[in-house]
Amino acid sequence: MQFEIGDVVKGRVSTITSFGAFLSFEGGTGLVHISEISTSYVKDIHDFLKVGEEVEAKIITIDANGKIGLSVKKLQQERAKKPSMSSPAEYFKAPAPKDQSFEDMMTRFKSISDDKMSDLKRGKDFKRRSSRKGK
Repeated sequence: MQFEIGDVVKGRVSTITSFGAFLSFEGGTGLVHISEISTSYVKDIHDFLKVGEEVEAKIITIDANGKIGLSVKKLQQERAKKPSMSSPAEYFKAPAPKDQSFEDMMTRFKSISDDKMSDLKRGKDFKRRSSRKGK
């Protein structure tokens, strides 16, 4: 079976060594180096993987001899980065009311902006007063 860098394979942990774990999968065997097991610090590989456990990993290297380097960590990071497209409405929390005119929206924006600016000025004035008292 021909593999390419970036392919995701599902296999079983066949051997655990001090430097990584070997995965046996359909068409080959690969090494998950200790640095590619988890995003957190791995002191003992046995805390993360067990012999016989089924694991998915991403192929990150294939050398001239056909040795395959795998990464569980990179696969987990990629899956964590992908946003859920099941509900695109989550990205838009508060849609603009459709019955308001542009002028009404600008008036509302100005009111909110003025409130924020006055809060900032009050905080700045308070800091100035409190720093003068300390001298």
